[in-house]
Amino acid sequence: MSIGEEEMRAVQRAMKSGTLSGYRGSWGDWFFGGPEIKALEHEWSKYFGVKHAIAINSATSGLWASCAAIGLKQGDECIVSCYSMTCSASIPLHFGAMPVFADIEPDYFCLDPKSVESKITSNTKAIIAVDLFGQPYDADAINAIAKKHGIMVIEDAAQACGAKYKGKYAGTLGDIGVFSLNVHKHIQCGEGGIVVTDNDDLAMKIRLCMNHSESVVNDMMQQESEDKAMKADWVSLVGLNLRMTELSAAVAREQLKKLSDIIKVYQSYQDCFPVNIRPGCQHAFYKYAMTTPMIYIDPKQFYSKRHYITPLYQLPLFKQLGYDQHQCPTCEEVEENIILAWFREAI
Repeated sequence: MSIGEEEMRAVQRAMKSGTLSGYRGSWGDWFFGGPEIKALEHEWSKYFGVKHAIAINSATSGLWASCAAIGLKQGDECIVSCYSMTCSASIPLHFGAMPVFADIEPDYFCLDPKSVESKITSNTKAIIAVDLFGQPYDADAINAIAKKHGIMVIEDAAQACGAKYKGKYAGTLGDIGVFSLNVHKHIQCGEGGIVVTDNDDLAMKIRLCMNHSESVVNDMMQQESEDKAMKADWVSLVGLNLRMTELSAAVAREQLKKLSDIIKVYQSYQDCFPVNIRPGCQHAFYKYAMTTPMIYIDPKQFYSKRHYITPLYQLPLFKQLGYDQHQCPTCEEVEENIILAWFREAI
């Protein structure tokens, strides 16, 4: 396991400080969390070359806060992958918006840009692009589509921490990126996530949404300095408590130091598996995903299984909402043939 003495000492450091959470749901320096949170956000921002990094209690919460920050609302549509963990498709429902399923690429398993563009309507507000199995999405094509139609791209990089596309880290390819620090990801703090963006306004909205926005904005309005000036559309935000603890942040800081070494280990086995890698990408290999009929996988080193997940529109929730049960043929063909392999133990 990648949890070692470093993480244990970090937890002891946080415990000895007596501050297990430095947050308060009111305006002031404490609104931004305690010393471990602030240090993690600074280190994450520096590592990934992004202006804002915001610690949060899960990647699912990060997707929720991102959708809240862009103003997703009833009547909007959000294009999502039909082949992913459910939250990337179900989050829009929290806002009264409708997820619109696009098909996936047959070789790389991420959103197919042609399918994405065919799904865009006048109601489309955003695209949630998933970096599935550690493979970054086709950022050039999908970002160009988004720019053409004036819509936002939220990148779900939960499975791709450390992956790159044309030299740029996954998670930093869209308008907002969301990372996972869940227990079975490349690096972890048990439960946790990081949201990143280069947009100052979106960053502040995400912070408000994950820390009791409605309790904070009135005090913010009283501030005279321009950098804390109230934005008119911040008033309508409603926040939750989606905050990470100091203990989790302390562990995540140590895990981040190990990320490059962990990715090297994952990548060292790529020649053992016939995995398709998008040109210009450095795959993070959260899973070694293949659609080959014959392959031997060493059971002592790797778990393996056939199939990944039922196409999301075939789940009972979406059946109930009236989705077409055979709308993404490539996804259905991939799911019939895919083989997954992953490490029995992290390093």
